[in-house]
Amino acid sequence: MTNLPGLECVSMDSAYHSMNPSMEDYSLLTDLYQLTMAACYTGEGVETKKASFELFVRLWPPDFGYLIAMGLTQALEYLQNFRFNTSQIEALQATGIFSHVSYRFWSLLELGQFTGDVWAVREGTAIFANQPLLRVEPPLWQAQLIETYLLNTINYQTLIATRAARIRDVTGVDAKLLEFGTRRAFSPQGSLWAARAALAAGFDATSNVLAALQLGEKPSGTMADALVMALTAMEGSEDEAFTAFHRYFPGAALLIYTIDTYDTVAAAQRLAQKVNMGEIKLAAVRLDSGDLVTLSKEVRSLFPGVAIAASGDFDEGKIARLKQAGGEIDIYGVGTNPIHR
Repeated sequence: MTNLPGLECVSMDSAYHSMNPSMEDYSLLTDLYQLTMAACYTGEGVETKKASFELFVRLWPPDFGYLIAMGLTQALEYLQNFRFNTSQIEALQATGIFSHVSYRFWSLLELGQFTGDVWAVREGTAIFANQPLLRVEPPLWQAQLIETYLLNTINYQTLIATRAARIRDVTGVDAKLLEFGTRRAFSPQGSLWAARAALAAGFDATSNVLAALQLGEKPSGTMADALVMALTAMEGSEDEAFTAFHRYFPGAALLIYTIDTYDTVAAAQRLAQKVNMGEIKLAAVRLDSGDLVTLSKEVRSLFPGVAIAASGDFDEGKIARLKQAGGEIDIYGVGTNPIHR
């Protein structure tokens, strides 16, 4: 084990210490009470009785309207791969929790796989209160064990898809929407699901490189303040960052210049001079702070033919207020609001 300066390394002998589950681990990615209930069903001899489980939303916030169903693809992939291997069964037995269950429970896990039927609305469908997103009809023990994972994958992706659709409703079809939520997602896996759900619900692109490539799309993003600050500190001026960015990504339509690291208007004026002199070709500039309405209007006067992007903890309400106030925004970067991730 490699020691890093200032960090105390702790040895962990568990086979699962990395906390990065593979597809093979997903059968154990469940709540304990799903397993204890399945064991009780087996002991009582009712485990093979046919069951019907439905996933729906019972209570909605006032005036919430609709949800966008998402996550079915991952749910079906999980069901197709649902099974327990020998090491997983041995790990459950080693806990001592199941020491009094019927031996038939272990045989069930060892030989079992999902054998039921699935009904679901198509991904991207608008659904309403008390309308099932998904129904499964397998033997009772299977219905119990798969509940946690199905809720997890469908709940989270439906949440993101619904938020994305609502934002698209507010911005209209002409604005570009970029998914920027990877750093605030609940997990690395969650970031991939969030990017997929946002794109499916109407976003144009994601900054998540892996998600974009897996979905056959090109990632899209911006210049970060860190680049501006680093090159300003070492090279002497903010303009050096703009020049360097253009040197390596000339005219890139999917990459956006950030101009509000220090003085937004001053940076925009200097950058506009470079554009007018033909030194730099711009597709878009980004605002991430300050009075976005006033700044976007000033920047528009300097860059009449350049798209203006904005980011900064957006949700549909904040975007609506920005539009109503006359903000000159063409592209919205969304996904950093922790309340809605």
